[in-house]
Amino acid sequence: MRLIDVRIRNFRSVAEEQTIPIGAGMTLVGPNNSGKTNVLRAVQMLFTGHDNVLGYSRARDLHSKAGKERTTITVRFDGDPAGAEGWFFDELDVLHKLQGTKRTSNEATLHLYFSETDTPVYNFFPNVKRPTERKKAVRYSSVARKLVSRFLESFAVHYVPSDKSVDFLYRDLVTPFLRETLAPVLDVHREDLQLKLDEAGAHVSAALKAAGCDGIVAGFHVPDGSIASLLSHFDFSLADPLPTPYARKGMGIQAASIFAAMTWITKQERSAGKNVVWLLEEPESYLHPSLSAACARLLQQLGADASVLRTTHSLSFVPNDPRFVRGAERVGDKTVIATYKTSFEAGASIRKSLGVKFSDYYGLTEANVFFEGPSDRELISWVLTKVPSADYPFLRKAQLQDFGGVKHLSGFLRATYALFCKEVASVSVFDGDDAGVKERKDLQQYFGQKKVQFRANEEFVSVRDRFAIEGLFPDAWLISLYSSRPGWFETFSVDASGSLEPFKVKDDRKGDVIKALRAVADSQADLAWAERFISVLAAIDGALQRQIKSL
Repeated sequence: MRLIDVRIRNFRSVAEEQTIPIGAGMTLVGPNNSGKTNVLRAVQMLFTGHDNVLGYSRARDLHSKAGKERTTITVRFDGDPAGAEGWFFDELDVLHKLQGTKRTSNEATLHLYFSETDTPVYNFFPNVKRPTERKKAVRYSSVARKLVSRFLESFAVHYVPSDKSVDFLYRDLVTPFLRETLAPVLDVHREDLQLKLDEAGAHVSAALKAAGCDGIVAGFHVPDGSIASLLSHFDFSLADPLPTPYARKGMGIQAASIFAAMTWITKQERSAGKNVVWLLEEPESYLHPSLSAACARLLQQLGADASVLRTTHSLSFVPNDPRFVRGAERVGDKTVIATYKTSFEAGASIRKSLGVKFSDYYGLTEANVFFEGPSDRELISWVLTKVPSADYPFLRKAQLQDFGGVKHLSGFLRATYALFCKEVASVSVFDGDDAGVKERKDLQQYFGQKKVQFRANEEFVSVRDRFAIEGLFPDAWLISLYSSRPGWFETFSVDASGSLEPFKVKDDRKGDVIKALRAVADSQADLAWAERFISVLAAIDGALQRQIKSL
């Protein structure tokens, strides 16, 4: 089961309904006291269950100005009716049948509100009238309640607060899973263990009898019959290269090891059939800044197998893709969730409250690549998945940013490049079309007057003379695509010999063109089609390597 989004209303600082997407991962940014933690707690509260095990309290958790209104939390999710989630959709279809409706998709919604007595009330269909005939009504209530319970139990939800020590996280998160992993190994020796315990008990009983305490029989037993309860502690060491107890390492290394352990915990829970959710408060709290990038990558791995919602004050933890970032803003006494067009916007609320160096102000890392627009960035990222993973290491570790058009990229560079070029490595990638060439020439002239270096294949890379980035695909593919989809192109031509001339794709069809060309590439047995792309990748990677070395 995959959580799509959660809607929250009247929970603590959240008043009007706010929606937070989750999916494979979402990062919530914002200043102190903006309500980020309240959003995480609301998602956690969704899993409180019929018995309110998380202790919702109207006095504490209802928004202060909600009056007689109620806290409501709604989750939208999807699954595979033919897969492991088939049981859920089978029971959901029973409810549909009882109420006279029919399921039309693989998505479902679970609504939760809290009554005036703090009682959780769950419902899959809040706006559909339940059956009134007594027999159907009784069955409906029974099926619905059991389905809610089983749905909630199918999730493993981990809340990791920022105010806990790394040692606490190790004891609270990692140790229990080590116990459960080892318990089956020891369980096969349960009879031998009990035999030894019985021998000890017999000795104590004999000693008591010899001392005149007749009628007293001593016995030792496994607590509650649980082998796992016998295991209380595990030594955790990190070798680099000599093994050292993890607690003697720096705080950053300790934290990184715990984040790595979270990926193992997730694998264990997934193998047990659980849907895993991680709610992480400011993971940078445990880190030295130099390890932020490594831990951000670990959290990205975590998102491959779990739903991850995290808050952050660190620019290093803000994803490059603005689709995976939301902002928490305080408007009066209310928390409002904001969306961003770029990752730079996403970091604005953080940068306002931090004193950072100039490159930090824009969320730049050691290596950065700037693109004109999102399609350019996404296309290069996609090509990197097609070539050998060991190639272009400097480009792979770089932060990729787009600016929504060549004019915006040019404006950003004019305003900032001279100030951060001595702090971090950066390469700007320009299309070879008229717009890209014009802006690139203007920038060269502008920086030349300021005696700031801006050189081809060093500080910038042009993708192909006279062509936009789509021109990196084989000419034959482009000609074939035009013959089948001429409406996608604004201009298109070949010369007398049939060779491709510069063309222009309609702005609203750029995504369609790239999608079609990628589909052709995906069907190829080798990388012959990627010759021009590989030249661009090599130029960017080499430029980054030289800049990093010179910094």
